[in-house]
Amino acid sequence: MSTPLLVAACLAWGLASLLFFLLFTTPGEDGTQPDWFLTGINMLEIGAFLLASLLCFRNWRSTQIVSGRNVWFWIGLGLLFYALGTVLFFVWGTVWGLDPAVSLGDFFYIFSYIFLATGMFKAVLPRRLNLELPQWLIVVGIGLGGVLLAIFVKLAAAEAAPMPLGQLPALHHLAQAAPDADPGAEAIPAAAPEVAPEVAPEVVPVAPAPAEADRSAPDLILQLDAMLEPLVDVVGLLYLIGDIVLLVIAGTLLVAFWGGRYSQSWKLIAIAAFCLYIADMFFAYAINTDTYVEGSLWEVFWTFSAVFFGLGAVVEHAVSVSSRRSTRRRRG
Repeated sequence: MSTPLLVAACLAWGLASLLFFLLFTTPGEDGTQPDWFLTGINMLEIGAFLLASLLCFRNWRSTQIVSGRNVWFWIGLGLLFYALGTVLFFVWGTVWGLDPAVSLGDFFYIFSYIFLATGMFKAVLPRRLNLELPQWLIVVGIGLGGVLLAIFVKLAAAEAAPMPLGQLPALHHLAQAAPDADPGAEAIPAAAPEVAPEVAPEVVPVAPAPAEADRSAPDLILQLDAMLEPLVDVVGLLYLIGDIVLLVIAGTLLVAFWGGRYSQSWKLIAIAAFCLYIADMFFAYAINTDTYVEGSLWEVFWTFSAVFFGLGAVVEHAVSVSSRRSTRRRRG
């Protein structure tokens, strides 16, 4: 496929994802999205990451890539693991109706961060950076900004968290004191409740929850979720570290590859990392405040991240091939 066609395909995928979020989001009375909408956004996200992964593996198999084949192997592997993590997240949440604190998909996400960071670091390491003081200050500022934003999200989430049940006012005591607050209200005889005939309480069968009635997860999955639940704090910390590391490397890529013929692809890769960081920060805030609803508009940044990774791979391939051809012509 030609470079313009691949670029158009990536841009069309990102635009289609944004329009799908904007046009078809229809939350129900309980605030949740219908299953067909959740299936659609998950398929768009999974497809974007799979496409970006294939484009990165295309660069890995090419012998003409200037930045190094191993760089794109690790980035492609990271994107593939991210797609697999989203598949597991979709199966757990939409198919089985589960909402565990930690699932198997989280580990695929964590490994994807490791692989992405490895590939991006391999792109920076061979350049032997000789950054000037303002450039180092930009990198440090980006990293510090990422840390401060993560702390702000954590503190804001703690302040916005609902008041614990033990600290809520005793509403039943207020209800009992309500008649006394009105001096003109007539006193209710204490024996009034005994006049009414006793009625046997009607036993109403309790219907199982929709997730338990319509969707049945295997017992092995339920046992696995119970085993992984104590790791929720560790997994959250790993996510935070992964986001900050990717943010710092993305800032370094912007500074190191700013200007020059081969800078365009790495600018796109840096934008992809920033999109991933933005979506993760929104997700962390929603999870910590217990306000997360799958299908929120900010989730489109995950798809945008995959789109920019794919665009970076396409531009890198095009520039590398054209550079090799021009070199051969000059030699001839």
